[in-house]
Amino acid sequence: MELIKTLGTKPNKNNILISWALFKCPDCLQEVIKQLGHGKSAKSCGSAKCKKNKTNYKHGGFGTRLYKIWTGIKDRCLNSNRNNFPNYGGRGITICNEWLEFIPFRDWALSNGYAEGLQIHRENDGNYEPDSCRWVTLKENCRHRRGQKIKNMEMANEIRDLHKTGNYTQRELAEKYSISRQAISDITNNRTWK
Repeated sequence: MELIKTLGTKPNKNNILISWALFKCPDCLQEVIKQLGHGKSAKSCGSAKCKKNKTNYKHGGFGTRLYKIWTGIKDRCLNSNRNNFPNYGGRGITICNEWLEFIPFRDWALSNGYAEGLQIHRENDGNYEPDSCRWVTLKENCRHRRGQKIKNMEMANEIRDLHKTGNYTQRELAEKYSISRQAISDITNNRTWK
């Protein structure tokens, strides 16, 4: 950080004199007061504004929907602490080296049909890489999920009819058809298989 001026000394809680100075942060251009020795060695002020500027400066995608999709892919494949890791990284699904950085992923997405509202679809046994991914609607993505047994409108209507009887819970229907409760909810609420 750039030293603007020294401000003198002030005792800390242990009555030790500390030298203070005013510095200018090279990242966010804020003026900050720091201990004289700490400010000279610091590369930035560390403020929330500084961190935000630094992050956005790199590629401008932080916080966008596409950036969240990318971080979700990385989490599913690489973070063993995530709940859905066993269904992705835990069963050998990886992300290609190129997509470990956001900019190549963003460039691929934008040149391969990405639009707001679309989801990334990966072939069930494929990895997250350009050759096995494409952009699809929620409806299309639900039809291709692993273990999905609902193959046509008749089966979806059968699920709706069983649910309307009141004799089956969504959990029971999910077990009966070997699909998620969310998929049952989407079908019974006409969000998929309309």
